[in-house]
Amino acid sequence: MKKIGLYLGTFNPIHNGHITLANYFANIIDLDEVWVVLTPQNPFKKKYNLIEDDYRLEMANNTFNHLKNIKVSDIEFKLDKPNYTIDTINRLSEDFPNKQFTLLIGEDNLANFHHWKDYSKILEVVEVFVYPRTTTTNVDNELINNKKIKILDAPKIEISSDEIRKKMKEGVDIKSYLPKVVYEYIIEKRLYS
Repeated sequence: MKKIGLYLGTFNPIHNGHITLANYFANIIDLDEVWVVLTPQNPFKKKYNLIEDDYRLEMANNTFNHLKNIKVSDIEFKLDKPNYTIDTINRLSEDFPNKQFTLLIGEDNLANFHHWKDYSKILEVVEVFVYPRTTTTNVDNELINNKKIKILDAPKIEISSDEIRKKMKEGVDIKSYLPKVVYEYIIEKRLYS
């Protein structure tokens, strides 16, 4: 059975930190593939400068299409809204019964994981691998000690999509934070301006 890591996010925009983590997941930990799953809207966040799904999908495809063990998925664009992680996992498990899924989340998400819809069901059906974030968060000991949750020694990423969008509004050059193909696409389409 193939082991698939689900790396969910808005990727608004996708940046070098996302690529570093996706490569870490695909090549360092025990996964056969990583699926970069674009989310239409995080139910816990207000809609914020979120560009159209098609733009984000194209940037992700352009970023990862040359890598054999990292795939891009738009499954959440096709599900009813609001969509929750448990819905995505259930749908993927139905569509791909011969694959074993693992959820890949940031430590900031683990801090509010107990607020996620059906979080206990998520832990029944998948393992959750947690990568570090630069912000310190308090995490419930019950979650940290859960056998289905594994804390990874992944690289800490020093930049976020929020910060990149903010820098763009301030006129700061963001070229060094993005893959060339994404930077050129943003300029060509005049995104985030």
